[in-house]
Amino acid sequence: MKILLVFIYILFLPYHATSELITSEIGAKTDKCSSVAISEAPKTTTDVVRTVLYKGTLNERINIQLYFKEMERACGGHNYFLAMYSYDTQEKWILLEVMPNQQHKNFCMVEDNFSGVLFLEEDESSLNGNWISPDTKKQFKVFLEAESETLDKTVVEQLDEVLFDDLIYSKNDC
Repeated sequence: MKILLVFIYILFLPYHATSELITSEIGAKTDKCSSVAISEAPKTTTDVVRTVLYKGTLNERINIQLYFKEMERACGGHNYFLAMYSYDTQEKWILLEVMPNQQHKNFCMVEDNFSGVLFLEEDESSLNGNWISPDTKKQFKVFLEAESETLDKTVVEQLDEVLFDDLIYSKNDC
């Protein structure tokens, strides 16, 4: 039975003789995990559709900023979104899991560790909606405007470092 399952699994593995994926192998070892090989596709700027830094308010009095990145999937299909936000009074950023509607105009953004949810609608240059607490007892209005100027390359690199190296890596690290 095991041999049959292995044969079926191998039979349905995707195989493309004409396409090559360039990967680098990274060996990682921690005290909680055994040695693991991680396959990482090279990062290119061509897969980034847009990068926007929004600034605005939560509950009309708390200043916040939201970093929003739309990316193309390497294998095609719908684009995916990465986002994080922070309060102006704090240095720490909060990772958001972004789920768009089909038109990519309405977004549900769940805070890492489910400490809150943002429901936002995108207009020309703004995101507006509500922040809701996990117990749904608190709801605050959110108003965010896109920074009108093009983001400086160094600012994007710094924000990407926080997003990819600090937040996403920390979340997925064993």
